[in-house]
Amino acid sequence: MTTILSRKRDLIYVTSFVVHLPFVFLVDLQTIYHPSILAILPQFVHDIKSYYIANFNDRFFVETPLYFEVFAYTELFFQLPIMVWAIYGLYKDSPKVPLVLLPWAVLVSLTTLVCIVEIWSWSTPTMEKVELMKLYVPYLILPTVMGVDMYLRLNHTINRLFLHEGTNLQKKGQ
Repeated sequence: MTTILSRKRDLIYVTSFVVHLPFVFLVDLQTIYHPSILAILPQFVHDIKSYYIANFNDRFFVETPLYFEVFAYTELFFQLPIMVWAIYGLYKDSPKVPLVLLPWAVLVSLTTLVCIVEIWSWSTPTMEKVELMKLYVPYLILPTVMGVDMYLRLNHTINRLFLHEGTNLQKKGQ
């Protein structure tokens, strides 16, 4: 069994999940927090959102469209639990990792792509959009690369199983 340190892609994925998790709670989910939750959050959480809006003018956090709220709910109920599980699964080199991370990667890539397309439709200065791209594009690239990687891992596993099954069938036929 190899360690996470020798599996460079897995190490990148784990690191990205560990780095991203606090931002999920501190920024992303603020669009769907109930007012009673917002009322008890520490001031620094509100300050982070204010700073983010002031510096990036991300319209998703100023006038949140319904579909973005839906994306936030998928982040809370689907993406977040998978990221937590994946940190452990990747660390332990679980054979289930590709099966779990492939749909996660597809969802994250597609929702991020929708956001990127929407941002470019806004009537805000191009430089503001470029600044937002610096935040959004990595969340498109990494999950897309991860999705391709997970697909290839699954494909390899399936091919190995079929090759093994074919070998067993040939032995039975002899």
